[in-house]
Amino acid sequence: MRDRGGAKESFHATNSNDDSKYGKKSMHRRTYKLIAVILVFVLFVSVFMTSVGTNIRGGHLEVPIASSSNSLDNTVRDSNSESLAAKVHALDESGYPHGWGRLPRIPNGPRTGDDGKLHIIFSSGCNNFQHWQSEFLLASAVLAGQRGRITRIVSGCHDKSAEKVAHRHQTFPEGKNDLLVPFDLLNRSVNEDFGLFITPSFEGAKDFPWINKPSSIKYFMDNAMTELDRLGETTVAILDPDFIFIKPLTQTGSSLDQVIASRGQDTDSGINKEFIDVAIKGRPVGQRYGLESGWMVEELQPVEKITGNPDSPAKRWTSKMAAKYTSVGPPMILEKTDLLQLSHEWEKNMRPVLQAVGADILADMWAYSIGAADLDLKHTTLDHYMVSNWGTHGQAYEWIDAWKEMSCLEPKEPAGMKSPTFIHLASNFKAPNGHSGPWMFHKGHVPADILDCDSPLIVEAPDNLWEISVDRKVKQRAWVLCNTVSRLNKIVLMYKKKFCPIGFETRKLVRLIQSKTEDRECSQFKDKWCYPLAQIEGLPRDWRQYQ
Repeated sequence: MRDRGGAKESFHATNSNDDSKYGKKSMHRRTYKLIAVILVFVLFVSVFMTSVGTNIRGGHLEVPIASSSNSLDNTVRDSNSESLAAKVHALDESGYPHGWGRLPRIPNGPRTGDDGKLHIIFSSGCNNFQHWQSEFLLASAVLAGQRGRITRIVSGCHDKSAEKVAHRHQTFPEGKNDLLVPFDLLNRSVNEDFGLFITPSFEGAKDFPWINKPSSIKYFMDNAMTELDRLGETTVAILDPDFIFIKPLTQTGSSLDQVIASRGQDTDSGINKEFIDVAIKGRPVGQRYGLESGWMVEELQPVEKITGNPDSPAKRWTSKMAAKYTSVGPPMILEKTDLLQLSHEWEKNMRPVLQAVGADILADMWAYSIGAADLDLKHTTLDHYMVSNWGTHGQAYEWIDAWKEMSCLEPKEPAGMKSPTFIHLASNFKAPNGHSGPWMFHKGHVPADILDCDSPLIVEAPDNLWEISVDRKVKQRAWVLCNTVSRLNKIVLMYKKKFCPIGFETRKLVRLIQSKTEDRECSQFKDKWCYPLAQIEGLPRDWRQYQ
């Protein structure tokens, strides 16, 4: 990933052979005039910067937005501005800050009820693998028209040794994926309004990265409440970095025909009676996951050995209650003081859960569920927020199955149809055959340097892929594949247009494949366009000879 190129400027004095007294005086007059012009310019800029209250933030010039009807202040220029601005961008010896790297803003445009209420967060690592996914999430929020503020929380930047640690549950090929992303690149996005919050590195996270999620969210909630309070934000939604926005996430309230309520949630006595999908104090909202009552397994009992609370309300929970109220995952939407309290329980439970069940990738979700039960926080679980694993239950595929047509190259919601809020890239999506593809998408196959200026885009499947997919479940996979690749290519181009010099690579040459059939001997650190689980298509077979 490279900086935008710029012309190198130099100042050349006029070539003159005039050594006369007149010539020297003329030169002096020109010099004095130049100095005067510079001084006037500097004075003007100083006055201008003061009057508009600008703030330079990581190469981003932030100008206060005109006040709107709800009088939301979008800048750091408030009563706490000087102390807050001093913390932004304070880099330590590792080259990264602790805390805010940049403050999030409410996007320009007409205000909605989510502005000044909803704050979306997601926790990611500092490596290439999660960086391109984070940019995909942030930019897709722009394309979807998401309102409210959004912050990326990043962990692991301060420990470079993490680049060489391979953990047992690694979901991507080692190599470039492991490399840490420099702060100046973390601070870039197509989404000009995103916030960046960097935490310390957490013990054990190098070997089991899922420790980062509860630890970083607790750290954020402990240190960012002042910033949430500044705009009066009351609600926090938690995503994962492998989420793609298809449409906006909202807390303004939806009618029952715009949601899919899980297992009788729409008649449950504890729900928000006005809008079932709006989180209120004591009643979070989230996407139903297939955890069921998993935290009640023998290894995690008695529950007080996890919570450390002999009087834990979780001891009174039944398996049916656990499945109904804590079988939940991102997006998880909570009133902010509920999340502040729950984040402490979540982080505290994480290591006892790991000790009990080992390095299971569901450990952080069980730790969350146990924390929620310990606080007696019953979640309203809904099915419609996302699609991920194909099937019928617990996701928005019943909406997708009703579609009658779709272009793979330009997928759009047909009139009268519905879409999920997110795609969750948690599977390997193959079509038109569910076993052999040959078209597929898996996040672990995407080149680590996909955002580089000279990196090609992804080869897209034929426009009729959804139509020719063999059955309902494979059509579901094709739906995800088409919506993902088309958006990824669009976003990569947006990113390059914003940050790359003219002449950046635009060709769609990277074919994601299950296993390589060509170019197997290349080195990803030495050779151009060498990928562990993708290969170049569309060039002559001997293209490397001409590089």
